[in-house]
Amino acid sequence: MRLVLDTNILVSAILSPNSISAKVLNWGENNGTILYSTDTLIEVLSVLRRSKFAKYLDPEDIDGLSIRIKTAWIFIEILTQVNLCRDAKDDKFIDLALNGNASHLITGDNDLLVLHPIQNISIINPRTFWEAITR
Repeated sequence: MRLVLDTNILVSAILSPNSISAKVLNWGENNGTILYSTDTLIEVLSVLRRSKFAKYLDPEDIDGLSIRIKTAWIFIEILTQVNLCRDAKDDKFIDLALNGNASHLITGDNDLLVLHPIQNISIINPRTFWEAITR
């Protein structure tokens, strides 16, 4: 499986190591392929550097996540872009899924979930994904 994880999934996984999002992240790294692009990496790192997360994360933790993503995940160059999402900031995840031939885009964002499916890409929340792979 080739997975795209939305920023909200990664933030949840990092802040709540026992969450469904964390289980999905760990499963994806161990059993699938997780994709990232320059834009998705920039977004997750900038979100985690927000002051509201400073009491939960050290800058070294964020640097470690950046290294983890760059070494364990697959970088996808975005060659074609779309304008499908009602929140244009979320199109970067659709771009990544389409350019990276993803099987799943995993998100908690309703702006993305309402688009399910796009081509052959399932757009689902982490609980639905987790239940499907653990049946």
